[in-house]
Amino acid sequence: MNDRLLRAYQVMATIVGLNLLIVMAGFIGKIATDAGSWWNLNQDMFLVIDQVHGFLFMILIVIVARLTLREKWSWGFMLSVIVLACIPFVSFWSERRTTLRVHAGRQRAAAV
Repeated sequence: MNDRLLRAYQVMATIVGLNLLIVMAGFIGKIATDAGSWWNLNQDMFLVIDQVHGFLFMILIVIVARLTLREKWSWGFMLSVIVLACIPFVSFWSERRTTLRVHAGRQRAAAV
């Protein structure tokens, strides 16, 4: 089945997850190294990446809300998807869990 909303979610969740790893690397690099390190000298670059991450995360929330309405998920599941997207590495597992839930819902609907 051609599902643009699910594909948009998968792509955006992956981009946001990768961006989150970059943001966390910048944060850890800044606090773990001295003032003259590459991490500290390039904090302006990480500030831009942080801002882009925030914008992309808002887009992800909108897509998750649209999926929630379409798939008739509970508010708890929707919130879990959003919260898990904030945790490095766990965000990728959450994307797979959500995709599998959409596919399972489609299989149940097709069986009826």
